[in-house]
Amino acid sequence: MKARFLGVLAAMLALLCAGLATGTRAYYLLLCLLGLMLLFSLASALITLFSVRVSMKGVRPRVNRGDRLMTLLTVRHSCVLPVGNLWVTLNVPGSAGGRQEIGVNAPPFVQRQFRHVIRCPHRGNYEVGVERIGVSDLFSLFEFSRASGKRLMRVEVCPRPSAQQLMPLKASDVGPEFISRAAEDNASPSGVRKWQDGDELKKVHWKLTLKKREVMVRTFEESARPDTLIIPDLSEIAALNDQKLTLEDAICESALGAAKAQLEGGFPVCMPLQAAQPQELSARTAAELPAFSEALTRVAFDSPYPYEQILMLMMGRFQRTGGAVLITSRLTGRTADIAIRMQNSGVQVKFIWVSESGRSEALEMLERIRMSGALVQQLDPWAGEVPAAAPDAADVF
Repeated sequence: MKARFLGVLAAMLALLCAGLATGTRAYYLLLCLLGLMLLFSLASALITLFSVRVSMKGVRPRVNRGDRLMTLLTVRHSCVLPVGNLWVTLNVPGSAGGRQEIGVNAPPFVQRQFRHVIRCPHRGNYEVGVERIGVSDLFSLFEFSRASGKRLMRVEVCPRPSAQQLMPLKASDVGPEFISRAAEDNASPSGVRKWQDGDELKKVHWKLTLKKREVMVRTFEESARPDTLIIPDLSEIAALNDQKLTLEDAICESALGAAKAQLEGGFPVCMPLQAAQPQELSARTAAELPAFSEALTRVAFDSPYPYEQILMLMMGRFQRTGGAVLITSRLTGRTADIAIRMQNSGVQVKFIWVSESGRSEALEMLERIRMSGALVQQLDPWAGEVPAAAPDAADVF
């Protein structure tokens, strides 16, 4: 109930009291005029509200983050009485409640079409469409709305792979401590050969060595495990909703970009997603990249474990891993120490810090990681950010 409606009721009550007190017909005439105005406003608003029909076309089921959906709204109503405002509430992708109101102007019995642009600023799974229809009368006394009755359409906003450089890996890396890491699968012997400098004693074929009177070693098939381990930080981000979504977008797009660069360079990739519902992705060719995009679209940042604990768990998998890409928005001393430890173990590490911060202590930790031989990148998540959609952005034609 609007304040102006209460004001009209107060005026009608005052006119009624004045008419009863003085017996003047003019007060009753004014009272009847106000009553007719209320009935006219109520009838026009309700008839328009329940006769209006709105439909939307042009919504695609899958788009990339930052894309625009060119939609077409069709509006028609059957009320001959004039109304004040007619608006449509849309469910749209975004952080500001996911709703947007646009005003429309449609004469009775005439179908009008409006072109409206819906922007997709953040990755995720959204319901898009006409949610509610609202109307107010010519005198702004009443304002009503109802559900549109239309089924909302599901739209997946996929992350865009950020530009990442290929991290070249050798089949068997040697770290600063000269720790030789096998790139062979000890469970799959393939043959024997003569001893070479650098071979391990445990690979010596002793029976054949005694028979041939020269040292012979077993050879093994190369491991089928991925060469690059990409570990995004999926723990919850403590920030305002819009900032949180922007940081999540940057982490997912960095992970997708790193996977794309490695796969196109011929290096297999494994990406463990340690959220509340963990899953693990692996691929050997760039043709399998869409599976990474789909998983990163739907993954939730709700990991029950801190990122440092996840990294420690991943340390046990470095026996046959050539490189590791660490992606996080939180840089702590413990995270930096683990990254340095990984690099010193013989794994080529790339550390991506998603932040625009320039704190001296954080930059010092980044420099420590860089001095260990790891690749370091600081990524500003707000550089080139997709702007939010502006309201009332409908064009009629």
